[in-house]
Amino acid sequence: MKAALSLGLVVMLSACVGTSTTPTSRDAVPAAVWERVPASTPLEELLQGPDGCFWYLRHGPLETVWVPVRDVETIPVCDPPRPRPEDV
Repeated sequence: MKAALSLGLVVMLSACVGTSTTPTSRDAVPAAVWERVPASTPLEELLQGPDGCFWYLRHGPLETVWVPVRDVETIPVCDPPRPRPEDV
């Protein structure tokens, strides 16, 4: 069920690619979020989705899509933070 919802959100957000988006400024994102974002994540175009999680725009060879920002443990980076699987 969660996978279907996540896929739906990705499809919804990818529909926004043709429109102008306002990237999230670094000042608008809590420091705790920046600490969890891997250095390899391109953050020029970052936004916070309605689910509270952050997404970045990935420009691939065939398509441009919104992808969830994940920490080094592959947990989505959200504000407020989501519980880790071992905490549930």
